[in-house]
Amino acid sequence: MNAVIGNRGTLKVSSPKEIGEVLIKNRFVRSATYEGMASEDGKVTDRLVELYKNLAKGGTGLIITGYMYVQQIGKGAPYMTGIDSDGFIPGLKRIADTVHQYGDGCKVAVQLVHCGRQTSLVETPLAPSAVFEPVINKMPREMTIREIEETIEAFAEAARRAKEARFDAVQFHGAHGYLLSEFLSPYTNRRTDEYGGNAEKRMKIVEEIYNRTVEKVGKDFPVLIKMNVSDFLEGGIDLNQKRLQKDYPL
Repeated sequence: MNAVIGNRGTLKVSSPKEIGEVLIKNRFVRSATYEGMASEDGKVTDRLVELYKNLAKGGTGLIITGYMYVQQIGKGAPYMTGIDSDGFIPGLKRIADTVHQYGDGCKVAVQLVHCGRQTSLVETPLAPSAVFEPVINKMPREMTIREIEETIEAFAEAARRAKEARFDAVQFHGAHGYLLSEFLSPYTNRRTDEYGGNAEKRMKIVEEIYNRTVEKVGKDFPVLIKMNVSDFLEGGIDLNQKRLQKDYPL
């Protein structure tokens, strides 16, 4: 099977691809979706393991799990998988080991998230700035510097747990209006300190999460990120208007 990539010729989607030191057997990636199959307290269930067993058998080169919360206050939905404490590691190993057992070389990455202002499970959600969230009809509270630092550490610790649970990589969820996306967007990030303003300052939390993560997992462990190219909001990120690139080239 072939895929045409612009004017650069033909790319064989069945050919392998290296991400850092990890070899992906083909170019097929199962993107993250919310499963809603964890227990009420976020633990891995037999049903969740069975899902990833079936996905691994499908022949894809890389599976990215459904989003997992790195802090309780960042949990966005019921029956969402948790990765905010070491107690989750044994259950998470079941997913990684199952994919490796049944996937014939398939690799698996954990998607890490803090849902920020987009959660109905928290009375007063956290966000970069106090900008009303119409979907859940709530006004979030602007995060303090200490809370930002705690969140940076929470992402890095979650990545460390993912590696200990034998996953092959992690992906930060920096899209879809969740916390990292909120920091990146000028619509939701109206801070006037070092974490807001131009695009470089809005990227600061992501850079600090990445650097802290590398300290914990090493440079050879792949760290990915999912990002928006448009918020579809007036005053948000818009690729065509180069709202992000003008200060921080993509």
